[in-house]
Amino acid sequence: MKQNIKTLMRTSLFQGVAEIDLEAMLSCLGATERKYRKNDVILLAGTRVTSVGILIEGNAQITRDDAEGNRAILSELEKADLFAEAYVAAGAAEIPVTVIATDHCRIVWIPFSKIIGTCSNACSFHKTLVQNMMRVIATKNILMNEKMRILSCKTTKEKLMTYLADYSERIGKNKFKIPFSRNELADFLSVDRSAMSRELSKLKAEGHLDYHKNEFELF
Repeated sequence: MKQNIKTLMRTSLFQGVAEIDLEAMLSCLGATERKYRKNDVILLAGTRVTSVGILIEGNAQITRDDAEGNRAILSELEKADLFAEAYVAAGAAEIPVTVIATDHCRIVWIPFSKIIGTCSNACSFHKTLVQNMMRVIATKNILMNEKMRILSCKTTKEKLMTYLADYSERIGKNKFKIPFSRNELADFLSVDRSAMSRELSKLKAEGHLDYHKNEFELF
């Protein structure tokens, strides 16, 4: 677990925790590590989860299928991201989403009960962890509301420009690389891929943006 300390220090869950204390905390929390290969299912919709996941290495996606089997990408997971915390906190009997590794991944799992409970050692860090977890869940809720704003746009063009403008504002740059391929972006925006490609070509011709694969520049 020592090799994961630097990455874990970057997570929102351990904000305000000293690096020197983290290794002992992980032992107290019962943290474990698992490895996954590309395209492995990390969590499957319809199963129960009791631990919070932290992505240490690689990339993954949170997806959801509708009744017709159409896939929607809810979010992209990157290094140091937390996931599954909302479903565990809500006590969901079954999770409605699937988490898939899009690259070789290493994930640290921490039982949720260990985060919010008081251990036998009466560790002083539990209050900090509970506060951080509440902040993580609140922030994720805000981001989900932002995605709902994007999906509520009436046209593919509006969805594209809203998503790209929001992404640019979030990272503070007008030239950036998004974490999606073209197919994945269409799934994320819930639009037809061909229609989206046509709109991108129009936006480029009109001088609103430039792009190459998943790299964009807004003007």
